[in-house]
Amino acid sequence: MPTRLLGLVALVAITLSACSPTSPPVQPTPSSRWNPEEQTAVTEATAQYKKARAAYDAALQHPETATRAALEAAGNSGTWLDEAVSRADALRTQKTRRVGSVKILSTEPIWVDLTATPAAVVLKTCLDYSAVADHTTNRRLVDAHLAHLPTGWSLTTESDNPDTAQPPTPNRPLC
Repeated sequence: MPTRLLGLVALVAITLSACSPTSPPVQPTPSSRWNPEEQTAVTEATAQYKKARAAYDAALQHPETATRAALEAAGNSGTWLDEAVSRADALRTQKTRRVGSVKILSTEPIWVDLTATPAAVVLKTCLDYSAVADHTTNRRLVDAHLAHLPTGWSLTTESDNPDTAQPPTPNRPLC
């Protein structure tokens, strides 16, 4: 009798395991928050942000050759473009330059509005300044605001991300 009971238990266990899912349920990815059109905008805006930021770094590293037209052609516009030109001009006047580059550690879309005029994307971005000489901070969390202009996506401004207000700790770095 105990053998039959063990056999029955084993049969029930095998039957139940066959009915149970063997793989964990699919978790939504962060990008699934956006519809396909919005995801395309995020992808394009992120790529443009990296180009605009690289041109900004190059302008500060070589202010003697930096031009507004080159910065604008790389996708910088608005307040961000005005500040970039002003910083490059100041470095040129002081006969100095930035040593090192800012590295983009991560970007995360936090807002997409394709119905706005112009369409807009905001990327929560972690910037690493550790390779920049004489910089007072290693990392900075910013919101990069991009607008879709007739020429394509363009970086219009960067502002401190509200998460920056939370002081980093050893267990929770800024970004």
